[in-house]
Amino acid sequence: MSPEHSPSSAAGPAAPPPRVSLLVCTRGRSAQLERLFESLLVQTCPDFEVVLVDQNEPGTLEPIVARYRDRLAIDHARSAPGLSRARNVGLARCRGDLIAFPDDDCWYPPDLVAEVVRLFAGHRQADAVTGRTLDATGRESLGAFLASDQAVDRRNVWFSGNSNGLFVRREAARAVGGFDETLGVGAATPFRSGEETDFLLRLLGQGRGVVFRHGLVVHHDQVAETGRHTRAAAYARGFGRVLRLHRYGLLYLAFRLARFTASGGRALLRRDTGTALDKALWAIGTVSGYCAARRAADGTVAGEREAFGG
Repeated sequence: MSPEHSPSSAAGPAAPPPRVSLLVCTRGRSAQLERLFESLLVQTCPDFEVVLVDQNEPGTLEPIVARYRDRLAIDHARSAPGLSRARNVGLARCRGDLIAFPDDDCWYPPDLVAEVVRLFAGHRQADAVTGRTLDATGRESLGAFLASDQAVDRRNVWFSGNSNGLFVRREAARAVGGFDETLGVGAATPFRSGEETDFLLRLLGQGRGVVFRHGLVVHHDQVAETGRHTRAAAYARGFGRVLRLHRYGLLYLAFRLARFTASGGRALLRRDTGTALDKALWAIGTVSGYCAARRAADGTVAGEREAFGG
């Protein structure tokens, strides 16, 4: 067994699998991770495990894990850098029928796990459910979201949420090969976003049902202003690559570029040069990502054979 797949505790008698696996990938956020764990302690549905994929220096999280291990079912694993890689390491370990992907700096409302279980029981045709992220004041964070409950498709997937509010059946997550390790934060490519949307688009491409629920909420702070322009450029390249990988045509690309340009122009009229620069970087980065090489001819994504035994 490789270090990436070595559990931190000794093997014991096999326990029945939990209903839900919470796959948490973490690096450099010990205090926020404790906030997440505290929110998990008060869940009204305790039928879950925490699959913690650790990308910190060895030993960094051991004191935190030790403090919570008697109150939370924690499977502590390690992974090499890269968010998508870490998620694939975690996916291979998840035992629950349903899988969630909370960031280490998000936190759950007390009824969140119970609500997810209820939603999947009531939507047996759905392989994934998405929701919103709100900050502590109730403002939307990490993007804009659909205004009402609806089925997710290629048209609206861009506004269907982020990984914090993504819940998927384990069978479906593994059937699509997990996450593309050439996309996302920490990837060894210029494409530092898009892995979550790519994942949903591959689910949709297999004919699987994905639904958005406006009332399904996970909490997450607003993103810091520091480094916003660097993030815009990196995220835009990931966005452009996902457009190309999933065969969104030049007409759609032109439509998105026109929106960036219009938003940037309005920002300049308001003398908001920061936002105008963001929009320009998004336009340039999107074109750069769109023009990059396409995925392998066989349609597979980096890392999926290794992670899932293909």
